[in-house]
Amino acid sequence: MLRTLALSALAVLCTRTAWAQTSASTSPLPLVPSDSVLRLAVDPARAVGQPLVVLLQESSFRVEADGRWQQRNRRAVQVVDESAARGLAEQAFAFASSHQTLTIEWVRVLRTTGVVVANKPAQLQDADVPAAMANPIYQDQRVRRLSLAGVTAGTVVDIAWSVKESASPRVGDFLFRAGLNGPVAIRRSLIELDVPEGYAPTIVERNLTVPRRDDIANGRRRYTWAASDLPGIRGEPFAADSNGVVQTITVAPRSTWTEIARWYHGLSKDRYALSATAATRVDSLVRASGARTMLDTVRAVHRFVAQDIRYLSVALGMGSYQPRTPDDVLATSLGDCKDKATLFVAALRRYRIAANTVLLSLSPRPDPNVPTVFQFNHAIAAVRDGAGWVYTDLTAESIPYGELPDAYQGSFAIIVGEDGAAQRITLPVRPTEQNVSSLQLTMLLGADGRATGRAVERAQGSPTYAMRMGLSTPLDSTRRAAFSRSITQRLFGSERSGTARIDSLVLFNGRDLSAPAQLSYTVSSDALIRTIGTTKLLAIPSVVRGPARSVRAALRELESRGARQLPIDAGQILAPMANVTEWIVTLPPGWTVELPANVSATSFFGSYSSTWSQNGRELRQVRRLQGQRGIFGPERIAEVLVWLRTVGADDQDFLPVKPTSAP
Repeated sequence: MLRTLALSALAVLCTRTAWAQTSASTSPLPLVPSDSVLRLAVDPARAVGQPLVVLLQESSFRVEADGRWQQRNRRAVQVVDESAARGLAEQAFAFASSHQTLTIEWVRVLRTTGVVVANKPAQLQDADVPAAMANPIYQDQRVRRLSLAGVTAGTVVDIAWSVKESASPRVGDFLFRAGLNGPVAIRRSLIELDVPEGYAPTIVERNLTVPRRDDIANGRRRYTWAASDLPGIRGEPFAADSNGVVQTITVAPRSTWTEIARWYHGLSKDRYALSATAATRVDSLVRASGARTMLDTVRAVHRFVAQDIRYLSVALGMGSYQPRTPDDVLATSLGDCKDKATLFVAALRRYRIAANTVLLSLSPRPDPNVPTVFQFNHAIAAVRDGAGWVYTDLTAESIPYGELPDAYQGSFAIIVGEDGAAQRITLPVRPTEQNVSSLQLTMLLGADGRATGRAVERAQGSPTYAMRMGLSTPLDSTRRAAFSRSITQRLFGSERSGTARIDSLVLFNGRDLSAPAQLSYTVSSDALIRTIGTTKLLAIPSVVRGPARSVRAALRELESRGARQLPIDAGQILAPMANVTEWIVTLPPGWTVELPANVSATSFFGSYSSTWSQNGRELRQVRRLQGQRGIFGPERIAEVLVWLRTVGADDQDFLPVKPTSAP
């Protein structure tokens, strides 16, 4: 349940770097290292609890009027505790190999006394980033890995590097992001933007506590942000990605989303025409599906592109942005997100069904105020439905047409029209009550403690995606046995799974996106009753127990911290879905159960309820956990604590039972 603030421990935050002629006089970074950084070193005795301290963090970005640019960075880190040494000894720098050049200006490991331990990497290697098989984003990267020798507590790792861009995919376009502070303490932080005097970039400042300095000299305008002695931003459970603490600067050229859409339209417009061969292939699959309506046709094409065209991201040069032709995709049965979206749109247009490509980003979410192509790394499709649109991701083979993964929902995106116009949208958010996972476990208990019964698991919305993926291929006898064992352990826990069995599995075809996500099986247990002295205890199956243990762990974590800094993401506390378990036990004649108290807890992030009842021989327990979405202020952490205490107290492993023979 816990998730801490996601920040790179040492990174100067920059998503793209590029090329320009740069002189020493225009950059805060020296051409050669100096030991003046050592004056910023801290006394380890006064840095208790901090494994490292960033002594100096500098980033200089110079852009020309035609969009050419270069970024130079320097980072000096003091190793305070040995636990940080291994991580700092391995450095990695990513760059787009087809149009960028990475230069390591210098690498030094030195002691705080000034003694140089090493002045070059012990090992340096360039490597390709493996082609993405599951993460559907554009990719055109190499990584330069550096292994450093002599990094121990008491040393300083001082690295400077630059990246030059030879040709931006879109002329004049760039995106520069930098952060003044981060998760660890920073002694000096400096960000510089250098542009021609008459050039007016888009600059978005967030949460800054220092003023920006503007200077003009020699026909150049220099923007500078400088800060000193910045405390580390401590990660906190349930923290929102967007918050009022992290200080960032984002820079891009003056542009509009229409200009971005027209650029992409220019690359892709001729890719929506199907050749005679491709048209024949599409017609054949639609006929084979037995489609009778427009929706049938859309679903048939969706299933084919999502499931029969294998996802593979291998993007080189302009291939990071320009989709391949439908003929190429059909010939290889391979494609990345934009290839698959383009084929899908082209096929639907053949049947006069209005469809367009949609550009978005998986991570980070794009800022609607900063129009640049570099904010996008993913493509899906939109299909016209009356006055609105239905959105679908062709890389998500286990998600039915018209549904989107949770990660995309609520995100900004643009639809690229057939004429190249841009339609700004916010992707729809599925109501949390439509995301449901349920389990009904019905059992008949004998007086000897043995129990038999049947379980039915159902899902709708986002919980179905993992179920469909797991059952996308038929289970052979070995996988079926392993699947059964995993269910048994989930139902009864490792401590009692040895005395329990499941059988008669009834599964659904995960590739059939119209099939209800449901599975059922018979259940038996040899030891549902435990006798201690004269007391009989009914064991509660693990799957029926509440989240008390994990809730108490989260409570202890929160109570150990001081005042809350960061906003609260409700979806980080409880997933935005409903989880319902129902346990129904038919007891032996005359038996009664000592029922626990019912528990109910509701707060801004969700609700929890646990109700117990006995009606004649039938014992029934219903537990429901319902999450919500939303970002809330840090002051509401007190409500979270109250909710956690209430739910954490609802913890039972056994229920006392009274048989007929009891006095």
